[in-house]
Amino acid sequence: CDAAECSDEPSDGAMLSFGAVSDGSLEVYLSSDAPVAGFQFDITGADLGSASGGAAAGAGFTVSAGGSTVLGFSFTGSVIPAGSSGLLTNLGYTATDSEACLANPVISDPNGEALGVSLGDCVELDYECDDADNDGICDDVDDCVGAYDECGVCNGDGIADGACDCDG
Repeated sequence: CDAAECSDEPSDGAMLSFGAVSDGSLEVYLSSDAPVAGFQFDITGADLGSASGGAAAGAGFTVSAGGSTVLGFSFTGSVIPAGSSGLLTNLGYTATDSEACLANPVISDPNGEALGVSLGDCVELDYECDDADNDGICDDVDDCVGAYDECGVCNGDGIADGACDCDG
């Protein structure tokens, strides 16, 4: 056999990557050598809320985006054609980190076979968090928004005199 016939690598493959990123909107691009009947992938660093447009909508796919996962397929058996390259879908998001990355991709052909998938680079997100006590920890994950008193109580009444004489 020649090298192509003996390879363990799939002959058909796909690539997912990011396109334009703006405040609250993130484009995901697909390039595929094979027809695509369904896809699922995660995006780290963002809480996803919606999906619209692109080749997925054009093919009549139902696309769901929630948490960090995107899932798309057709109830009617339609596919995104082989050789497609461009916008797969546009996602609404809220940043949960300063960077978004594609992860855990699964793309299938019309026979339900998984395609080989490569992923593009991560992208920077405009992420700012509340940090009322200016301790460098975002308030939504901070164990204590404020300061610990001498007895280890967050915003407690203990006086920082070193005596640890907290009685209530």
